[in-house]
Amino acid sequence: GSAIIQTVASVLATGVQSRIRDIDENDSDRIHIEMILQAAAENDSLAFRVLNDAAAHLGVALADVINLLNPAVIFFSGPLFQPGQTLMLESIKRVIRQRALEKAANEVKLLVSDLGPEASALGAARFTASKLIANVPMGT
Repeated sequence: GSAIIQTVASVLATGVQSRIRDIDENDSDRIHIEMILQAAAENDSLAFRVLNDAAAHLGVALADVINLLNPAVIFFSGPLFQPGQTLMLESIKRVIRQRALEKAANEVKLLVSDLGPEASALGAARFTASKLIANVPMGT
């Protein structure tokens, strides 16, 4: 997310026109992922190009992970993958189909987590709790 924001900010600083400038009049100095997603949904070419480039980079990296580890499922979360936001996920899927081994690419499921913004913290807490529980002595 921060790389996308930095890229958009640096391009806007060169004077490129974009719908992103008009979306939030109250805080026009700060760019948010939500602003970029909204601009892309409104067919803003800058927002669309930057998000598409980010998805391509993620897709290349995930294709390598899929080729190496052959996971059954990959979960996404965060502001780029909110319900209704399909641009990133569809672009990532396209790149994975192009770059990963065909069988692995067809079998892996790409899902958006419904745990919300706390997904990472919840996963870390569950992992820690399972390790602690595994070390509890069972006795009489």
